[in-house]
Amino acid sequence: MRRPFPRRAEADFFRFLQENPRIEEDREFTLRLASHYSDLYRLLSRLYGSSGAIRELMDSFCHLLWEKRQARDSRLRQIDRERVSRGDWYRQGDLAGMQLYVDRFARTIGGLTEELDYFQDLGINMLHLMPLLKTPRDHNDGGYAVSDYGTVQEELGTMEDLRELARELHRRGMVLALDYVLNHTSDEHPWAQAARAGESPCRGYYFTYLDREIPDRFDETMPEVFPETVPGNFTWIPGMNRWVMTVFHRYQWDLNYANPRVTLEMTGILLDLANQGVDILRLDAVPYLWKRLGTSCQNLPEAHLLLRIFNVCARIASPGIAFIAEAIVQPREIARYFGEEEWAGRECELAYNASLMVLLWDAAATGRSVLLQRGLRELPHPPEDTTWLNYLRCHDDIGLGYDEQHLRDQGWDPRAHRDFMVRYFTGEFPGSPARGLRFMYNPRSGDARISGTAASLAGIEQALERDDPALLEEALALHVALHGVIFSLGGVPIVYAGDELGLCNDYSFAGDPHLAGDNRWAHRPWISREDRARRHREGTVAGRIFQELQRLLAVRRATAALRSVSAPEVICQGSPHVLSFVRTGPGGETVLVLMNCSRTVREVGLETLLPAGLGPEAQDIAHGGQLRRAPLRLEPYEFCWLTAPTAGYSD
Repeated sequence: MRRPFPRRAEADFFRFLQENPRIEEDREFTLRLASHYSDLYRLLSRLYGSSGAIRELMDSFCHLLWEKRQARDSRLRQIDRERVSRGDWYRQGDLAGMQLYVDRFARTIGGLTEELDYFQDLGINMLHLMPLLKTPRDHNDGGYAVSDYGTVQEELGTMEDLRELARELHRRGMVLALDYVLNHTSDEHPWAQAARAGESPCRGYYFTYLDREIPDRFDETMPEVFPETVPGNFTWIPGMNRWVMTVFHRYQWDLNYANPRVTLEMTGILLDLANQGVDILRLDAVPYLWKRLGTSCQNLPEAHLLLRIFNVCARIASPGIAFIAEAIVQPREIARYFGEEEWAGRECELAYNASLMVLLWDAAATGRSVLLQRGLRELPHPPEDTTWLNYLRCHDDIGLGYDEQHLRDQGWDPRAHRDFMVRYFTGEFPGSPARGLRFMYNPRSGDARISGTAASLAGIEQALERDDPALLEEALALHVALHGVIFSLGGVPIVYAGDELGLCNDYSFAGDPHLAGDNRWAHRPWISREDRARRHREGTVAGRIFQELQRLLAVRRATAALRSVSAPEVICQGSPHVLSFVRTGPGGETVLVLMNCSRTVREVGLETLLPAGLGPEAQDIAHGGQLRRAPLRLEPYEFCWLTAPTAGYSD
């Protein structure tokens, strides 16, 4: 890539130091600023060069970075040094995460700090907390409509509580991840309130229009995110007498990053969160960050420039943090958020393996592994210093974002297959054991998404309702096997809170007027101490699942091939119902991962073992190292991790 104005940037850097001699007193900061100054200069020039004020903008950013660096305490600075020297600390395969809402798990941040033994008992060392900054009571989208980025929701605690949680996590060798909602603010944020009152400069922080001319032009090419409940992308604001861009909900006003003041402000907030002790920031809705007429306003090149600006600024002021790209798009598009060419690994260090979720559930519904194996085979290998987060489900719905050509290659009509998936997981398809909920049905297109906990989607809820032991065993096997797959793929596996206990849908949301319109709350269950205590009771669903996942995570930690950064090597074998791939460790040791995706016993022959370097018998480390002999008999939804019989666990 051509580097515009390198000499000008260099001269400008020395001019800035001469005008601000105190900055050179912090040698670490000065060296990092020198290393990244040209990159920041180029990025800001590409986005805002036409403004003719890049020198002033660079000065504003440098002063901001200096200010946030000075506010970073000595403990966090030491973590920065350790992580910079270690390199890709988030990619070494020793992280396993859990995603949760603080109030639904422990009521408060202080209460969560008291429960950290629970996570370590399971084998979790990364806590991903759902949005906890201040939001309005009524219109908050589960925390994704922030009204104050500097304050924690009152019922959860304080910023000091958050800092104390981070300190205790770090003392235990654990990591804190937090959502950063940066595409939009609440309409009750001070900027939005000032914009509503007509105050400058805050009106320029958002997209506002006196009439429908430009909004209509945007709507011609912009898709709708919530067509069932919030059609369109603009909302008329009485009193303000303007149309405001609201891509998600009417109370979430989209920020206008074409205004450099917005980028400067949001960079400052990002660094403030890092200074609370947050290790990983999940950057919400990154495909939507930049808006341009005549486009879908998703995945635009300018969005990638913005992420590079945030990353460069973090490397200067708080280099111990990492970013997650929340981009729920096709894998090839997601991979771009790691960065490309000279920027590879310099946008977001982590990204969600979003297609994996739907492909895992697709295999469970169809009993066939073909789409899942193809998805693994074609998954882009992330650049050096980056990795995938692998998950079975999250706080959101399961969107059916297939590559339609893959469906057609199987002889399946894409629309009919999506309809089958929705009917299967809502229990409408004959013989389905699932108890999911239809979410965001679009009557025009027939599209819908799926809500539900892993236990309810796997069939545990129905089995318990029917008091059907055989169905329960099958559902438990599926639930554990699907987690076994995400634990097998390297990267960072994420368990959603409650799934480790096999909690079923929580229908109490329907009685809460603030939540009743959003059935995703069914799979964001309240988790009581009694729920957690059941993990110690032999024979309970909670006890069986917790102990299985606990054991699998321990085996994963002890097995280099399962933690490896290498890509899974998909093995072609005779049965379309069996998932099969090999993981290879840095020393060449291998693990063959097998899963029967169907409700019927399947056999796997010797030919599947040979590509993994295994003989006619192998050791199944997923089940205590028991010996398995070819042909392998796999019970419904059974999975295994196979190694050579003489191989133990290797670090």
